[in-house]
Amino acid sequence: MQSLRFGRFEVLTTERRLLVDGQPAIVGARAFDVLMALIERRDRVVSKGELLDTVWPRLVVEENNLQVQISALRKLLGPEVIATISGRGYRFATRLDSERQADVPAGTPPAPRDAPLVRTNLPERLPALYGREADLQALRALVEASPLVTIAGAGGIGKTRLAMALAHELRGRYADGVWMIELASLNDPALVLPTIAQALQVPLSAHQPPQAELIGALQTQSLLLLLDNCEHVLDVVSALAAGLVREAPGVHLLATSQELLRLPDEQLLRLAPLAVPEHRQAAQAADFGAVRLFVERVRALDTGFELTADNADAVIDICGQLDGIALAIELAAARVPLLGVEGIRDRLSERFRVLTGGARVSLRRHQTLRAALDWSHNLLGTDEQKVFRRLGVFAGGFTLDSAQRIAGDDTIDEWAVIDLLSGLVDKSLVLADGGPRPRYRLLETARSYAVEKLAEAGETDAWLRRHATTTQAVLERAVKRRDSELLAQEMNNVRAAFTWAASLHGDPSTAVALATASSVVLAVEGFVVEALERLLKVEPHVTGATPPAQAAQYWQWLGRLGIDGRLPVSRCIEALQRAEAMFREQGNTRHLHACLRMQAEARLETGQFAAAQTALDEARQMEHPAWPVADRMRRLRVQGLLLDMTGRPEESLATSEQAYWLAEADGIDRYVLILLSDMAGVHLKLGHAEEAAERFRALAGKARHRAANGLTLCYALAGLTAALIAQDHLAEAREVANEAMPLLRRSGIFLARSDIFAWLAAREGDLVTAAKLVGAADAFRRRSESSRDQVEQRIRDEVVQQLQAAHPPPCVAQWMAEGASLEEEALVRLMA
Repeated sequence: MQSLRFGRFEVLTTERRLLVDGQPAIVGARAFDVLMALIERRDRVVSKGELLDTVWPRLVVEENNLQVQISALRKLLGPEVIATISGRGYRFATRLDSERQADVPAGTPPAPRDAPLVRTNLPERLPALYGREADLQALRALVEASPLVTIAGAGGIGKTRLAMALAHELRGRYADGVWMIELASLNDPALVLPTIAQALQVPLSAHQPPQAELIGALQTQSLLLLLDNCEHVLDVVSALAAGLVREAPGVHLLATSQELLRLPDEQLLRLAPLAVPEHRQAAQAADFGAVRLFVERVRALDTGFELTADNADAVIDICGQLDGIALAIELAAARVPLLGVEGIRDRLSERFRVLTGGARVSLRRHQTLRAALDWSHNLLGTDEQKVFRRLGVFAGGFTLDSAQRIAGDDTIDEWAVIDLLSGLVDKSLVLADGGPRPRYRLLETARSYAVEKLAEAGETDAWLRRHATTTQAVLERAVKRRDSELLAQEMNNVRAAFTWAASLHGDPSTAVALATASSVVLAVEGFVVEALERLLKVEPHVTGATPPAQAAQYWQWLGRLGIDGRLPVSRCIEALQRAEAMFREQGNTRHLHACLRMQAEARLETGQFAAAQTALDEARQMEHPAWPVADRMRRLRVQGLLLDMTGRPEESLATSEQAYWLAEADGIDRYVLILLSDMAGVHLKLGHAEEAAERFRALAGKARHRAANGLTLCYALAGLTAALIAQDHLAEAREVANEAMPLLRRSGIFLARSDIFAWLAAREGDLVTAAKLVGAADAFRRRSESSRDQVEQRIRDEVVQQLQAAHPPPCVAQWMAEGASLEEEALVRLMA
């Protein structure tokens, strides 16, 4: 029996079985045949025709039969195992374990089967790097020696490819990972920090500037941060880099830019063009980076291509006239199957003749790069040019459906757009990212060029408007379908569309729609503050002309996102009451149910228990058996909180447990953890410190290993700190508190939990710090109009009693006043 292993998977070829983590997986006979055909031909791309002939021999079947089997395999194996090569077929895109082992030097001990995954958003495989061996070695030395390194050079010269190659090599060197953030699609500098924070899963709150919060979240981390294409947002990146160098010693920053960041600690690698041989060196041309890149890119499209004595001079001419610029060479190589090497060389002179000194909307691109793009653009047909420039309005990628909505007009229907888009992919002006749901994107430089062409055609305003309305439609459809993957992918388009819609020449109604529909997505991802800021920005435009359903949702989300101290409680309740009235008028009972339970939760913060119970009673009475389980579960969760806060802990635990089992049965993971936290908190209030500590410790362990549960982890660590202090386990409490503080700051709830840290400081004998933290907590409660729960009030009373017993009242009052005026960062430093 032959066994083929890759990652978690094992193929038993004789038995025709697929195992996942050692357990048999259900896979159809045809899907198994497709998988075996791809594995056996894993050294190359397998065309669709070859797969059809292999899996369905002597049968005539439709191509969609193959797509169905590929889709089934991707659901089992993940989207990265089988790659789609646009226009060519499919490829088995991972390596068998036996092949990986063959690459390991003799004597190297095998890696443990349960070794943790490397934390990174880089792809598992990168294209080969040609002619940059010395540059890669020099860059590695700089990054290892300095916290801030910039790769500078002309656009398209290969900065990104070099940076990614090094980052890929260093993936296992940093405890908190290696992360790449592409800044090319951001036209607004204000979006830089939110985009970086989103990639690093750092929620930004309204309690301090985004830069300070982002730096604070990274202070204790060890990671490599690659910021790609910084030149158009240089001021923001420079300020962030300076702060990281100063305050986050474990962060190494690698930037690519056409301009320097101009910081004292910056180390520079100025990237030169790829080496181009002279004609007298034609015999050794293959040893030069520019020629190697050109030849390998042509071979990827035409496996029979070879560098010969007959074509070497033409290849040298092409690489030389393109100044060794990597992107220009790749674009030229992509046309060789169509025009041949001689045809490419002949057209280079035509390309240079159409260059201008600077376009009306120039984006600071070097003329060498513009030459390559002008030349590629001029090879397109009229309709291809229209589609290409219109696709430039997308930020961060797009779907085929969105491309059809954007690119067509009276003369180009949606089916023609598909053919034209396919042509642009083949010509390397648009990239196709494989997967069950392919996405497309323009290279950063190609996108900038397309935007210029859009302006030259006088279409900018019309197509920015169309992009905003298209994005609105995609967003609303994805929200309705709860398609979280698509929502996350479209966030850059949402940000760009909102920026236009909220501008002076934009469309206020579209801005309201985008802000409202995207708020829930951003909130779930942890970017509550960004969502709330958008809602507040468009508030003046929510008028009687706003569609009633949209206006109701707007007020609902404004009220919900303002809870937890982001807005005063009275403002949250007012917004939710407006939404409630609108939903009643519309007869939308499920949204009315949501508003009622949200109001109840908001009223708990100010002790309005009777009003909260009234809202929950009405919500309970309107529940229908056909409703999703989640509605009842969420209402029970708030009921459990109310029972706890009104002195009925046993009933609270029973109600929360009922909600927990509903969440567990329905697979609502986020609420499973939230309810575990609620129940652990009740035990803490009952004085069951040991029981509470065990529950919080187990919860923290679960939250650490699940995505998008940073807020739950915060609650768990804060509760665990309090439970440990109650048991007088101060050393462990200090250790947990040190882990909790940066996470609480990241989630924007440090001040809401600062009583716990005051308690720890007091128990450790630092009464001055304890007094300042209590003062800060008091000020927060006044601003947010919220009250302490039973545990928090008990903690505050104990700390104040200890303070008053040790120091005169005027001293205590002065320290508390100082704490009330301190910034969050200063308070955290007191606890260091």
